[in-house]
Amino acid sequence: MGSGDIKVSPGLLQLDYPCGVVVFQEYDEARPIGKWEPNDRKVAAPEETPVRMTFDKIESIDVVIWALQEAKRMMSEETWQTLLEQPKEAAGDE
Repeated sequence: MGSGDIKVSPGLLQLDYPCGVVVFQEYDEARPIGKWEPNDRKVAAPEETPVRMTFDKIESIDVVIWALQEAKRMMSEETWQTLLEQPKEAAGDE
């Protein structure tokens, strides 16, 4: 995410109402991507989670999942090359 190794953790956040949360925290050392590790802390200080996505509707999570899947699809080599190519227009054709 542009700042080194990042831990991505799901959870619940109690505000005036319960809401889902995904927090992004920096790791002190490199870890394998996608390796699940238990979280030994139940509550993190706000300064430890500078980036959070909070949700109060399940449908909002679906939208983020869709956007992430679409970004993944767009990053595939074939699609990436297609996106970089400019449409070719024949000169003088009408």
